[in-house]
Amino acid sequence: MKVVLWPYRYDNMRQLWCRHFCWLVTALKKKGACIKRHPKLICKGLEDLPVYDHRTDNPCDVAIYNHATQADLAGNVIKSFANWFLKPTVPDENHATLDTLGYGPYSSITYKRPPYLYADDSKVEEFFATTVAGWTSSRVCKWGDKLKEQPEDPGVEDFYLVLGQCAGDSVVTAMDFGGYVAKLNAVVAQLLRADSRPVVVKLHPYMNGTNNEQPHFSKKVQEDLLALSPQRRVKVVLGKCSVHPLIARSRAVVLANSGAGFEAMMHRKPIISWGFPEYHWVTYDLRLLCDMKRAIRLDWFDAKAQSKFLYWYMQKYCFFDQASADFRVDVLRREIEG
Repeated sequence: MKVVLWPYRYDNMRQLWCRHFCWLVTALKKKGACIKRHPKLICKGLEDLPVYDHRTDNPCDVAIYNHATQADLAGNVIKSFANWFLKPTVPDENHATLDTLGYGPYSSITYKRPPYLYADDSKVEEFFATTVAGWTSSRVCKWGDKLKEQPEDPGVEDFYLVLGQCAGDSVVTAMDFGGYVAKLNAVVAQLLRADSRPVVVKLHPYMNGTNNEQPHFSKKVQEDLLALSPQRRVKVVLGKCSVHPLIARSRAVVLANSGAGFEAMMHRKPIISWGFPEYHWVTYDLRLLCDMKRAIRLDWFDAKAQSKFLYWYMQKYCFFDQASADFRVDVLRREIEG
């Protein structure tokens, strides 16, 4: 099998991505694959890989891209019989996905129900008692230690937690139909109409795509959200802090398609989603805004199925070390071979 590592979003791989690429290359070599890298790809640990030459190496069997989807592959890209897409994900710096369609909402498991319901109950409970308990107690996140601080106390209990995303992120611009901030405001306004409980909005720490602590754009979004409730039933939390304490205190979590949905699953909280995430199978799929009142009844919530999904996603779909990378590559390789 001929494999080419093809940079899409990044040429010079950050250390995090290098770790994942090295695991994949080792897994592929164990299967006898011939691996080459794009001449512009810089990845620590893979400097000795032979360089791809379009005159002799085109087409290949598999092209592996970073931070891209099938929909992105137009124009001057390599000809290949199969494409795999690498993207780091939650909950820590080790986990990543390798998918045949893309990442996040635009992944194969969004469109075809994965086999999570077959997960063994005892393994799921052990996973929660050990691995998940460790994640939640240490407030683990995919940015390492950057977002472990205690969040500002919203001063309310029994609230709906709305988790914000970056307004310029591809999952809400290219994968959704845009207008994310307007949708966020509409969702909060509908929650206020549907129930008398308070609404806490945790805005993304990188709301405007910068590293500023509380960027100007986030402040404007905060002001607009607060204006939705003259009775001050809306609380907005800004800044770089852990979302785990807020999730643990919430009644339910509401979001578009954020990776924070998996953190909500760690706390076994009901999730109402409106962006058709890959985990929509275990959320209330809020396709219509006016359906909010039915969503917040929470009588639809199946905690057991949700727990099984988290176990399957983290242990069977993601890869996070060499053994799990070997497993994921083997699954995708068998799909190619039929």
